[in-house]
Amino acid sequence: MVFFLCDGCNETLKKNKVDAHAAKCRECWSVSCVDCSQSFPGDEYRSHTSCISEAERYEKTIYRGARKLDDSGTGHRQQQHKAKKLTPQEAWQQTIEIAAESAPSSIKSYMDQLSGCDNVPRKEKQFRNFTVNSLRLKGPSAEKIKDEIWKHLSKVREDEKQKREEAQKKQQSSQQPKHAKKEAEPTSISDDDKSSNDVAKEDESPSSSSMPSENEVTKAVKKALKKAPNKSLKFKSLRKTVQETLVIKTKSDTAKKEWKKLLKQCVDANSKKLVVDGKIVSLKD
Repeated sequence: MVFFLCDGCNETLKKNKVDAHAAKCRECWSVSCVDCSQSFPGDEYRSHTSCISEAERYEKTIYRGARKLDDSGTGHRQQQHKAKKLTPQEAWQQTIEIAAESAPSSIKSYMDQLSGCDNVPRKEKQFRNFTVNSLRLKGPSAEKIKDEIWKHLSKVREDEKQKREEAQKKQQSSQQPKHAKKEAEPTSISDDDKSSNDVAKEDESPSSSSMPSENEVTKAVKKALKKAPNKSLKFKSLRKTVQETLVIKTKSDTAKKEWKKLLKQCVDANSKKLVVDGKIVSLKD
């Protein structure tokens, strides 16, 4: 809970006691937060619901998580950092303080007392038992007041929850377009890129005109076998030798298949001069 210090008489006050003190103290024109020492004239203190941590307050310049050195190196400039996430109990206490400000006159005094209490239960059954001792709401006549207090708190809690959800949606919607653009950039292909890709595919795709004729292949095969020892070569070696001789390009898989098919056709068509024994191709004398 946030505590304040009267700038007139230096009395320490709980948040729900500031108004009562201001009515009595003639010099109470403003109050200061005990933790961050920020001054709040008039009723501006009402909006001050959370503050800096004790580590940031007492460690000062050596607190690494909250401070950053300025250009002079003195370290007196505060770094802008994200607000600490509230625990469920801290969020509930904040809801009670907000509800106390908007409470109807019939329960205003009870809500002011409640905002000054610590560890107020968040569940209805425990909350009702808590009000018996803390607010002295006893007897059948007090049940109506308990109902009114709980309904008001529930309504404020739902409103605050809805505000937080709307703020999160706005934050997510503002971040989504940036991510969408980043994801869309790699997948988007311009017309120029498409045309260049099509040309590259056309170049890579094999055609019958890029392959030599069967007559040229047959001559190259016979020439390679004549130079080979015993006029014999494995089919794989023969294919590589002829491919290098005729400078046949087989970058794609389809081109490789077409070249293998063409070589086999040439060998089979010249069975009188070429003998195939398993994987060995030989030239007859």
